[in-house]
Amino acid sequence: MEEPAARARPAPAPARSGRQLGDRRLALLILGPVIGGIFAIVSYPLVLAVIQSLTTETGEFIGASNYLRALQNSLLYDALRATGTYAVLVLPVEIALGLGLALLVQRTIRSAAVKALIYVMAVVPLVVPPVAVGVIARLFYAPGYGVINQVLMRVGVVHHEIGFLSNPVLAMLSIASVDVWQWTPFVYLVLFAGLQTVPGEAIEAARVDGAGGWALFRHLEFHYLRPLFVLVLFFRVADVLRVFDHVFILTGGGPGAATQVLSLYLYRIEFKYFDDGQAAALAVMILVVVSVLYSLVTRVLPVEDR
Repeated sequence: MEEPAARARPAPAPARSGRQLGDRRLALLILGPVIGGIFAIVSYPLVLAVIQSLTTETGEFIGASNYLRALQNSLLYDALRATGTYAVLVLPVEIALGLGLALLVQRTIRSAAVKALIYVMAVVPLVVPPVAVGVIARLFYAPGYGVINQVLMRVGVVHHEIGFLSNPVLAMLSIASVDVWQWTPFVYLVLFAGLQTVPGEAIEAARVDGAGGWALFRHLEFHYLRPLFVLVLFFRVADVLRVFDHVFILTGGGPGAATQVLSLYLYRIEFKYFDDGQAAALAVMILVVVSVLYSLVTRVLPVEDR
């Protein structure tokens, strides 16, 4: 009769070899300058902005005076109002259109070639330089030679030019439409990628149980897309706060201050009035606002279940 096999003992954890330590040191040696360079590039402008916001042009410390001057400028609140209006116009539309397109492509198109074609078409607006986007948009909206006015007048819809860039409401809608055209594809690409992570077995089981399109999205797909909604909101809010190129080209902030968004206002404070202290104070406050907004978004729409 065979003796019972001896009880297996867990093998001791292998000691970290000198080669592993050498590989780690080599990795740190290679990545160290890169990480240090990125840290320096990010931290130096921030430190410089904070110092400039607390001092005069001669380097004299004045505390929060620049912040107070920035907050007492009535034009700042016009810029905040324009930026808020712009955000309210573009963010819901881009998210709704991007999500709708992602769900449409995911649920109705089975051809990989067609999906690849849509992917390429969605990437095109994202790689076009913002300055070029502004120039192209001006060809559509500009008075005299704008394509939209010419087409509307030729087909007899209107008999006089529409002041897309001279009317405050139409000017805001015009610059918002450019943003929607360029950045809706970004939302689509992010959310469509998220839909690819939804298990096919779970979708089939939900359909067998009688789940319709809305129930399928609400109880299953949204669970996988929730972290991506946080990502999209954060990036798009940050982009709205720094939007500049096409607004500057289309309207220059006009008519009046109707489309003078925050970044354009900051540009004028720095490069037109050469007020370094107030511009630096505004930059620091914008950074704080972005950080607070990100915290609020992650609280309202948490990344993970609790």
